Amino acid sequence: MRAIAYFRLTDSTPDALASMEHDFKRYCTYEMHQPYQMFFTEGPGVGSSDAAFRRLVDFLESSDSQFLVTVPDASHLGGDLESIARSIVELDRLGAEIKCWDDEYPDPFQNTFNTQGIAGVSVTRSRKVKEAMEARALEGNVLGRVLYGYRAGENGNLEIVPEEAKVVELIFRLYTRDELGFRLIAQELNERGIKTRRGGSWNVVSIRDIIRNRSYIGTYERFGIRRPGMHEAIISREVFNEAAERLRSRKPTGRIVQPKPFLLSGFVYCGYCDNKMMGVTRRQSWRRKTDNRRVTGVYRYYQCQSKNNQSTCDYHTWKEDALEREALTQVKYTVLARAAGVLQDDGEEDRKREVANLRRERVRNAERLFKRAMRRAAKNEIGVREVGEYLAALDLARKSETRSDEPSDVIGVLDNWATLDLERRKDFLWEHVARIIVQDDKVEVEV
Repeated sequence: MRAIAYFRLTDSTPDALASMEHDFKRYCTYEMHQPYQMFFTEGPGVGSSDAAFRRLVDFLESSDSQFLVTVPDASHLGGDLESIARSIVELDRLGAEIKCWDDEYPDPFQNTFNTQGIAGVSVTRSRKVKEAMEARALEGNVLGRVLYGYRAGENGNLEIVPEEAKVVELIFRLYTRDELGFRLIAQELNERGIKTRRGGSWNVVSIRDIIRNRSYIGTYERFGIRRPGMHEAIISREVFNEAAERLRSRKPTGRIVQPKPFLLSGFVYCGYCDNKMMGVTRRQSWRRKTDNRRVTGVYRYYQCQSKNNQSTCDYHTWKEDALEREALTQVKYTVLARAAGVLQDDGEEDRKREVANLRRERVRNAERLFKRAMRRAAKNEIGVREVGEYLAALDLARKSETRSDEPSDVIGVLDNWATLDLERRKDFLWEHVARIIVQDDKVEVEV
């Protein structure tokens, strides 16, 4: 894959830039990527507000290709948890994959907690330690976390764990012969009661990483060193190549770069597991039987996050238009009844204090949920898009807090609902709706 480097230089000397370029090319050699271009900044600026980052964004927006954006570590994407998250979300929106050069924590979310000191783990390692690890890699010795399906043998090399190897074979069989996607494979394993090595549930990322890993055909890869036949293979080369070909063929030919936001994001909760439901946009293509023409359709719906990422909840979904129509009907009834005095409402001053307190509480709650989402992303429980939804909810909560304390023109807003933009509709919902609880045949709006 073509790789782009983005990083901050601590000084402007030629040696500093040469060192970064060396590390970038070394990372690409190890991971078998093609070094394509570098974007870097000097000085304190970093992340989404930095000029070099904006040039990177402009480049990705103008390109029709997909790129891997790499950084030395997550601190090069921002100075704190929130700014790092915003950089990751923006790059993901443009179709880029993001990885860190760090061998132990390549995932940007996991790396974030270490670079920010939240987990109390330093990612800085000395050159001598790196050289010692490279020497061990030449012998094919196990370094770091042992791959699922294997254990470290007495000689330091990989040995097969029979029980786990059967699961690896099952995953490849489900993907190649049964042609299941990553999510359906995770669901199948979880429904069978098969656990990960740590006793957890399978998810999209863990399945994807197994399908992509050449170690399962007996090839050892580390620090740019590739040595075939260093350990016993679990998967034949033919099956692995078949899986790799299917991966390439399933890459989307077009992407929805910036899909329309979902009105109820941040409000909707699953009535069965109490997890937040997220807006999902799917693009599907098929051939019509009548004229054999290929047709593409875009489908939008709300889906329980547990189902989507860990298969810990049943398949609970609502079509976007149906759920929004039902929720809005209930909201209209409640707020209009209050405005007409049918339902008891507090006095004006009490109402203003209540609204102000509610807005402050929503900001605190949105900040708490965002931090929890970052931790869940670091555990591969949710993806970048879901983190982006929590960031959007945080932005809306902060904006709502600074709005005027004057009450909304309820009747005027509802009468002109169809002409209002998304932002104004969201503001109205933040003022009047606490949560929307969804079951398969029931919607309950809490105000």
